[in-house]
Amino acid sequence: MNINKIVKIILAIVAIAGVAAAVYLAVKKLTAKKEPEYYDDNDFFECDNDLEIIDVKAQEAPAEAEEAPAQEEAAE
Repeated sequence: MNINKIVKIILAIVAIAGVAAAVYLAVKKLTAKKEPEYYDDNDFFECDNDLEIIDVKAQEAPAEAEEAPAQEEAAE
């Protein structure tokens, strides 16, 4: 036998095996059992469940700060 014939036969066998492997992987991927995806609410909402405490006095402080210069001007 000629070496060229042997190489062609080996290449044909490798090509057929490659096509078979590609078909097998494609069928396996398309027919894979689909598992449901579970989502956690914390993935969507950035909430650490820590409540922010705001003092009412802290909110009134700027209003008092604005009144103080007006009272100083009236005193002068």
